[in-house]
Amino acid sequence: MAKAPLVGAPEPIAALNRVKITERALPLEEREPLVDVRLYCPDVVITDTLCPYFRKTPAELLNRAQASLKEGMKLRVHAVLRTRTMQKRGWDNYFKRMQEEHPQWPLSALRRATNKYYAPYDQFAPPGHCTGGAVDINLLDKDGNSLDLIAPTQGWEAAYTWSDLISPEAKKSRMTMVNAMLEAGFSNCRDEYWHYSWGDSAWAVRVGERFCPYGWVYPPVLLEPDFEGIVPSQMALTYIIDPKTGKPLSAEGDFEVGATQESWRIGLLWASEVPVTLRLRLPADSPLYLGANRENWMEAPPLERENGIFTLRITPDTDRLYLANFAPPVVETAPE
Repeated sequence: MAKAPLVGAPEPIAALNRVKITERALPLEEREPLVDVRLYCPDVVITDTLCPYFRKTPAELLNRAQASLKEGMKLRVHAVLRTRTMQKRGWDNYFKRMQEEHPQWPLSALRRATNKYYAPYDQFAPPGHCTGGAVDINLLDKDGNSLDLIAPTQGWEAAYTWSDLISPEAKKSRMTMVNAMLEAGFSNCRDEYWHYSWGDSAWAVRVGERFCPYGWVYPPVLLEPDFEGIVPSQMALTYIIDPKTGKPLSAEGDFEVGATQESWRIGLLWASEVPVTLRLRLPADSPLYLGANRENWMEAPPLERENGIFTLRITPDTDRLYLANFAPPVVETAPE
């Protein structure tokens, strides 16, 4: 059986690295800003675990794509901006998988296989998600259910956007999404039907441009409450950035427990590798737990305390760090 011809442009790393990134010549304040897709794109569905930042232009294109769909259909966003930590973890994990599956392959072959699905983080061209110009999506029906875009295949088998391995029904749903995104102005990575971008190096290669606007970008370091009833006076955080790149260099903040708050949890977000000082106004006997997610916790080490204020100095090695005065319930697993 003849193999279907490839549609879409290839994206070799060498070609991406030749694209000139124009914002590098601009002062930081003149570069296109990030917007919060939770607020800027209210009609799309957002996965609550993503880093919710997107450059303004592609966010507008995403709204255009959503508006073009039949009434009731929704785009669901499951990845937008990635920090370097996120990208490195994804690339490294996939590279390790390739090593385990193909122990006889040389390093060059392992890197090529990994680069097909995860942009490397050690090249001149930053990964699309790390520029704020890329988005990963799928499609929901009017009842909020994910439409099947790969049946009867599984996993990565039909990742190629114009795959002939999927059923007519899956292809119809997939092309509804693909056409909405392309007609809105995005370009698509032909090896990943879910991945679209505008303004990054891969976009430039796909559409034949020698220049692109977006380079590395960094999300703001945040301190966010994970409970009801918080008021602005109870929480504040400021951070210092590199004036040339916008990369956060350090952060400090304050958190005060309200008199009526018996239990609380706050999130320190997007502060991986950033030295952070937090001043916590807590009851003297208050326990303190730390966790990189909402399920796994450890008791915090003893903190400095002066004038009723505990001081936590930490450089997180994850993008999310949760602080709470309670440990989550232990999930018991059924015996085998």
